[in-house]
Amino acid sequence: MSTLGGFSTALLTPSLGSLLHEYRAKAGESAKTVSRRCSLGVVEIAQVELGRAELDIDELADAVSAYGVRRSLFPVGRCRVVVDLVAGTVAAHVTAVDMAETAADRILLAYFELTFSTRSMAPATAVPFTDLDLDVLRVILASRRREVSEHLARIAGPFDESSVLPEIVTRRAARSAFLVLAATAATFAAVALPFTTSSNQPAPVQIEPTIIDAVVITR
Repeated sequence: MSTLGGFSTALLTPSLGSLLHEYRAKAGESAKTVSRRCSLGVVEIAQVELGRAELDIDELADAVSAYGVRRSLFPVGRCRVVVDLVAGTVAAHVTAVDMAETAADRILLAYFELTFSTRSMAPATAVPFTDLDLDVLRVILASRRREVSEHLARIAGPFDESSVLPEIVTRRAARSAFLVLAATAATFAAVALPFTTSSNQPAPVQIEPTIIDAVVITR
């Protein structure tokens, strides 16, 4: 659980599938109706809602689009997605200019619409990776695979990319990559320790965390 500005973002924990199921139920639609608007069958739609479908980004984006989530907080074509690999957060900023959206962006923004619309949170709130649904996290990592790989290599040295972040990012791979990101985050803290004062007495220890590097991805 994380707290940003006094607000716990752990409220974002509900899975993408459960949010889509709730949205469909409120709209009075059946899984069969949703399946007719995409390339997935009824069984696959059920798997999506249960969080058990291992779909690639395009397939998942197609499925999410079939639910027809109306985006008012995050208008279509007006959102800039910002992924901060150092802080381990993702945010969406509404802009006044047209922004191209990738399939991954559409999944994330639909997820944000379903969660933020029922919470007292500003749309630009940065959400920690730890508070994201695992399907959403794997989509974010997979769509920015090169940036994530370069970031990990820079702060952790050479690593087996195929094992940490394979070409097809499954939930297990997303979890592994996140654990590596979290483990290496500690290397970005520098500690300043004033040792003595003019009276040669040990000075009070002051810990000053300093961000040494930052990787922010915007789309």
